[in-house]
Amino acid sequence: PSTPFLMMADIFDMLTIERCEAIFDLVEDKVTVWKSEPFYESGKNYLLRMCNDLIRRLSKSQNTVFCGRIQLFLSRLFPLSEKSALNLASQFNLDNLTIYAKQEPNDEPPCDGIKCEVMEVDESGQQHSSIPIDYHLYRKFWALQDYFRRPTQCYDKTSWETFSQYASDVMSIFASYKLDDVSSSQKKIPTPLQTYQHPQNFFAKYLTSEKLLNLQLSDGNFRRYVLVQFLIIFQYLRAAIKFKTAVHSLTDEQSEWIRESQEKVIKLLCETPPCGEQFCTSVKHILDREEHWNNWKNDSCPSFIKDKTKDQSKSKTRLKRNRIGDDLLASSGKCLKLGNHELTRLWNLNVDNMDACKAESRVFLPRLDEFFVNAIEQADPEAMVEEQYKDINQQNFQWKAYRLLARSSPHFFVHTNTPGLPITVHLKEIVDKMAKDINPNLTTSEIKSEVAVANDDDEIKETQDDHVDDDMRNDVESSPQLQLTKEQIHSVAKQVGSMWMILGERLGVQPDDLAYFKENSDNIEEVEVAVSMLTVWQEEEPDRDSISAIRDALTDLGLGKVLASLNLP
Repeated sequence: PSTPFLMMADIFDMLTIERCEAIFDLVEDKVTVWKSEPFYESGKNYLLRMCNDLIRRLSKSQNTVFCGRIQLFLSRLFPLSEKSALNLASQFNLDNLTIYAKQEPNDEPPCDGIKCEVMEVDESGQQHSSIPIDYHLYRKFWALQDYFRRPTQCYDKTSWETFSQYASDVMSIFASYKLDDVSSSQKKIPTPLQTYQHPQNFFAKYLTSEKLLNLQLSDGNFRRYVLVQFLIIFQYLRAAIKFKTAVHSLTDEQSEWIRESQEKVIKLLCETPPCGEQFCTSVKHILDREEHWNNWKNDSCPSFIKDKTKDQSKSKTRLKRNRIGDDLLASSGKCLKLGNHELTRLWNLNVDNMDACKAESRVFLPRLDEFFVNAIEQADPEAMVEEQYKDINQQNFQWKAYRLLARSSPHFFVHTNTPGLPITVHLKEIVDKMAKDINPNLTTSEIKSEVAVANDDDEIKETQDDHVDDDMRNDVESSPQLQLTKEQIHSVAKQVGSMWMILGERLGVQPDDLAYFKENSDNIEEVEVAVSMLTVWQEEEPDRDSISAIRDALTDLGLGKVLASLNLP
């Protein structure tokens, strides 16, 4: 399996950089093949050596894209847990030296008696004012690179004082001289110099001549590089790194200076054109990810892939699947399991769910007499309610009333040949009919209203009804007594006492009425409750033979003494 890797290494050694860059496309496309089982173990070292040899041949300033492709290929080839590229001990690249002039030049270039004029002109022809830079600032500026190269020397007291002084001076220079946004100030038509660009060029190392410092400080990209270096060293000095010793610690004063300086650097980054705020946001995000990376290394680089051996070691006992209806047969049809605890509980609250749905507690429609009680009272002329305030004239009440009447009232669907009536008139007729059903005995006001609108035929009918009433009154006076008197009702209630509910059941009182009397009997004596029950029972059906009914009920209950004391006919 190592033969293809040896051939590729020989090919890359013999060809030029341009040909190697073209052939490297094949190596990138086959990364899944190199990661497969037959090739990875035997070829990973060959691929790593081949890529390192290629990187050594490449120029850091001219072949930056090819270098990035090689680095990305290695990151795709090796897993994250590969510790050869993690820098676990947090070592620094001490070979990255920055050479600059450490002695102040004494001689100045002669002008030969001619007045020297210093003027800076950019590519678009705009002039910039030069910054007066002395040699001391030049030396301080480039001396900071040694601290960026080896940040651990900042923990020394003497070195820290030097670093903090130099850094403050450089940040003051950046803050005092603001750069203009060239992209917004220049014309949209590019100059010939602007159109000629080198996208492949990258300055891996800046020139350190003191004559170039003015131009470098006027370059936005150069400023960004220096400011980002400040943020990196500030993050390292404050971070908790596993390989730091006890000596590598900051005092409270040093930590406060770093915090304030970091805020200044972030502000300067936002003010540096072009797109300063967007660039600053990206740098913050990268530093946050770097902090997570540092914490991961402090935890000894745990693998991101979960170990499946523990889950596989557990014996998975598969439960026997029950057939449909087994649970119902096991509980004799009383309990049905629906696969969810809450659904099973809700389903088995009642034995018969259909009866539970028909229970009185689930009847949410009001009764007709309860719903129309206000409308019936408003229909009475004595109430003197204006038409606009009556319920039957309200659209909401009309809609609800029609739905309830269609469901429960016999007066809604009738066979009639009368034409369609307005809703208000139709509802008024139905309310009058319901009032007569609820209270058959008409009030005097209703009689007066009927007499006022009656015609001659109605008067004749009324006289005929009067004769009939006289005949019926004479029949009643000649017939024996059928109703209990108030004295007899009080006597029965006093002697029955706590047995009034049993007596009510014998008399055929509705269970709802008995429950109503029982609920209201907390603060009332039993005799008064019994009197109320017997009075309501007798008034519900005035034509009933109450004496015979009470006689039969008392006889069935074995209360002959109570019956004898009444002296019933």
